[in-house]
Amino acid sequence: MAESNQYRLAVRAAGSTDPWQILRRTDGGPGITTNMTNPNEVDSSGQDSSMLLTSITVGGDVSIAFSAKTYDLIIQNVMGNDWVVDGGDPTLSTIIIGQDTPKLEFLVTYQDVGAAGKSYVIKDANVSQLQLNVSAGQVLTGSFSIVGEDYVADYDPAAEGDTFTDETTTKPLNCAQDINEISIDGSALINVCVNTMDVTINRNYQEDPCVGELVANQFKGTATVTGNISLALTEATFGLLQQSINEEEFKVKLDMTDGTAGNRYVFEAYRCKLGVEMPSGGRDTVLRPAVSYTALKDPVVGSSIQISRTLPV
Repeated sequence: MAESNQYRLAVRAAGSTDPWQILRRTDGGPGITTNMTNPNEVDSSGQDSSMLLTSITVGGDVSIAFSAKTYDLIIQNVMGNDWVVDGGDPTLSTIIIGQDTPKLEFLVTYQDVGAAGKSYVIKDANVSQLQLNVSAGQVLTGSFSIVGEDYVADYDPAAEGDTFTDETTTKPLNCAQDINEISIDGSALINVCVNTMDVTINRNYQEDPCVGELVANQFKGTATVTGNISLALTEATFGLLQQSINEEEFKVKLDMTDGTAGNRYVFEAYRCKLGVEMPSGGRDTVLRPAVSYTALKDPVVGSSIQISRTLPV
């Protein structure tokens, strides 16, 4: 019987012979799903007499606990750009939204099925969405979604001579200790008591099925950056309602470091419009406005979001 602990997910650039990078995850993974259709022919016996394979869906969602260095290739793909090293600081690099998305491929192995395990490959794949979730008293979690255009249903890594790079060993980020700052327009709201925050980067891939093909093509759409923040109701945060009514723009920033290792990631959206939902009172209830934000393209940065990473080692 297969066990979830023996499910291995790995990634590399599509079509390459590079070592597979084993990915850390908490749940989920890309799959191959066969979709059958009944032609609904009339049968005198009053029974179904036929089912046909009409399409195959390739992809899926992966849940993670975010850690430094582990998902840099995933970030690069969903952003559609390369990490650019800061000329004055070789440990610092940044990435913005772009249209260059070299495809990836994902290897799934059930290591305890059969003597050597059984594997399949999701080919010509991209990351359609990345989400990070910050929540008080929790590990910083997230997820990413994979869409593929091809597959190998029975793949033998040993026969192909494949090699593997071990999982990263950086620690998962801790929302209680590793968040340096959550801010709106430079006003550090971490001191106001932020309860939850999330950020979602969605490339809005569109499925385009073709006659004569089982797997649909995938086309990248508009890059949208959105999120939500739940924070304490104070005199300062009460003003966000009027500012939202006035359609003011804000900068939203999430800054995090993994403790003594010093690996740092900063997510900055420079032009955000806010939606504010004021709380209603209830017995023994902490009142928290619900703030949603949508990031717009900043003409100076050339992107709706910029991600910076500092990797000292």
